Amino acid sequence: MKEESNYTKSGYIDITKNRTFREWGISLVLLISLTSYIAIFWARLAKLLPPPYNQWTFIYEPLIGPWWINNFFLDQPEYIRLEILWYILCFVSSLVIPIIFLVLIRRKLTDFGLGMLNKLGIKLTGIAIMVSIPFGLWIQIASPYPHRLTTMYVLSLFNKIPEHFLILGILVALMLPHRRLPYPAFLAQIEGSTGRKILRWLGIAQPVTSDSDNPILAWFGLNWTSLFAISVSGLVFFMIHLGRANPVEVALSLPGGILVSYITFRTHSIWHAIPAHWTLNLVPMAILHFYKFN
Repeated sequence: MKEESNYTKSGYIDITKNRTFREWGISLVLLISLTSYIAIFWARLAKLLPPPYNQWTFIYEPLIGPWWINNFFLDQPEYIRLEILWYILCFVSSLVIPIIFLVLIRRKLTDFGLGMLNKLGIKLTGIAIMVSIPFGLWIQIASPYPHRLTTMYVLSLFNKIPEHFLILGILVALMLPHRRLPYPAFLAQIEGSTGRKILRWLGIAQPVTSDSDNPILAWFGLNWTSLFAISVSGLVFFMIHLGRANPVEVALSLPGGILVSYITFRTHSIWHAIPAHWTLNLVPMAILHFYKFN
């Protein structure tokens, strides 16, 4: 009991709760700004823009698409050339530009999700991968498109990296008072009943600490501010899926987005949730492609 008390007051605990209206106000301004940036090129909301910018999901595509089609990968069909352009633009807008901006303002990239793997993250990744496969099968079976495991489909999985960095790393970080992801969770000692030991091994069943403002949220290692951060990240993740032809994929993108945001928040890194996202797409597609269940 004494060790638990010391934990709740530990200097290793990274404070993540907003204490003032000013901090909440800054978070809201940053949320609106970043969501607007994402919406003009990634979300289907770009279709609400005036012509010719409403022709594509990605606002830059109609501007350079014809030039790209006529000069690059001429041995490939036009739709593949546009698909390659889409991947490049996603990397530039969602990874390269944000990294350049963060470097220019002298911020650590590790504070926005590019940190190293850690023990808690590896545990949560394993659980997330096991959970993702049946849901991935559900999504693929409901898909109106053929189940073909093509080279372009595999390459498209790398597009998850800028997606996670911008929406799960940067967005979650900017919603917190220090405008960065918290340091990897300082976990309470694994003790108590067998069930409690298992839960604490997974990083939950945590006690109330100096960073807590609700005992139920504290159990998950959260407070109201961090819950807000992962929730709005999940909503933006959901937003970029709106308009897709697969209703199951759209519906699951909200809880899925919140889950991967939670993993990113607790582990200080985007790299733990990405394998689960890859598994969600790749394993079910491979099963349906090779065994022809569809």
